[in-house]
Amino acid sequence: MGERKQRLFFVDNLRLAMIVLVVLVHASVTYSGVGNWYFKDLAPQGPVSLLVFILFQGTCQSFFMGLLFLLAGYYARASLLRKGGREFVLGRLTRLGLPSLFYMVVINPFIVHTLADIGGIGSRMTLSEYWISYMTGGYVLGGSGPMWFAVALLVFCLVYAALCAIRPPSGRQEARAFRPRMALGLILLCAAGSFLVRLRWPVGATVLNMQLCYFTQYVVFFILGLAAHKNDWLRTMDAGFGRLCLLSAAVGVVLFGVVAWSAMGAEGLEPYFGGPSWASLFMTVWEAVLGVCISLGLITLAREKWEKTGPLLKWLTDSAFAVYVFHSPLVVGLGRLLEPVQAPALAKCLLLGGLALPLSFGLAWIIRRTPLLRELVKA
Repeated sequence: MGERKQRLFFVDNLRLAMIVLVVLVHASVTYSGVGNWYFKDLAPQGPVSLLVFILFQGTCQSFFMGLLFLLAGYYARASLLRKGGREFVLGRLTRLGLPSLFYMVVINPFIVHTLADIGGIGSRMTLSEYWISYMTGGYVLGGSGPMWFAVALLVFCLVYAALCAIRPPSGRQEARAFRPRMALGLILLCAAGSFLVRLRWPVGATVLNMQLCYFTQYVVFFILGLAAHKNDWLRTMDAGFGRLCLLSAAVGVVLFGVVAWSAMGAEGLEPYFGGPSWASLFMTVWEAVLGVCISLGLITLAREKWEKTGPLLKWLTDSAFAVYVFHSPLVVGLGRLLEPVQAPALAKCLLLGGLALPLSFGLAWIIRRTPLLRELVKA
C-alpha cells in the first residue's frame, strides 16, 4: 500500500494542462462566436479561421472536462478511503462548495454588470442594485460560470459518499487489468447516453448553467476515475494501447475537420447539436471516441513523459485551481480592453490567450497570499 500513497505527479500535471486549456478555450469562444461566454468580440474572420476555432473548441470539449472528472473521481475514492465519509464530505463542501458560492455571489455578478456589461445593464442600474435583484430574483442559482464544474463535482462526490455509507468500499479488493474492450464499452455508453440526452437538451441548452448534453460523459468518467483508483489503472494501463488511442483520436480530428468544413458550406452545424438526426448521432459518437481515446492516451503519455515535478512545476500545479476560479474576470476584462484593436479574430485570440494565461497565474499568486481568499483555493 505504501506505493499507492505516493503522489502521482503526472496526474497533477495533467490537471494543470486541462485548466490551461480551459483558459484558452474561453479566449477562443470570445472571438469564434461558437459557445457560451460572458463577452464576445466578433472580429473579422474567414472560413479557415472559423474552422480552426471549431476544431480547437470541439476537440477540447470532447475530452478536457471529462478528463478532469476522471482525475477527480480517482482522488475522490482515495480521499474517502483515507479520511472516512464524514471528513470526506466536509472536505468537499469546503474545497468545492465555498469557492463555488463565492464565485456565484461575488465574481459572477461583477463580471455580468461591470466587466461584460451584458445587455448594457451597467447603464440601467448600479452594481449594488443589480446584485440585489440578482440575489432576490434567484439568478444566483444559475450564476456558477465556469464553476459549474465544481458544483457538479460536489454533487457527484456527495452521491458517491452516500452510496459508500450504504455499502462501504474496500481498499483490499483484487485489482482488474484495464482491457481495450472496456474502452469500446465506454465509447458506446457515452455516445448512446449523449444522443438520448440531446433529444431533450441539445448543445447550448442549459439548466442552471449546466449543459446536460455533456453530462453523460462526465458521470461515466467520474465513475471511471473511481474504478481507476480501485484497480490502479492510472499506473498500469498499457502504454502501447494509449498510443493507439492517440493515433485514433488524430484520425478523428481530421475527419471532424472535413465534416465541419462541409457543414459550414451547407446547412451549418445546427443539426449536429442534437435531435433525432444522423448528424447528431455522428457528433455524439465522434465526441465519445475522441473523449475516451484522448483521455486514455494522455494518461499513459503523461505517465511516461511527465511523471516529474520541480519548484516551478509544483508552483504551477498548486496554483491551477486558483487560476480556474479567478481566470474569468481576467479573460473578460482583457477581451474588453482588446476590443478596439483592429486585427483578425484568430490573431486577437492568440493575443488574449497569451496575456490571460500568465496574468491568471500571477493573479493566483496574489490570491494564494491573501487572507481568506487563499482558503478558497487550497491546493
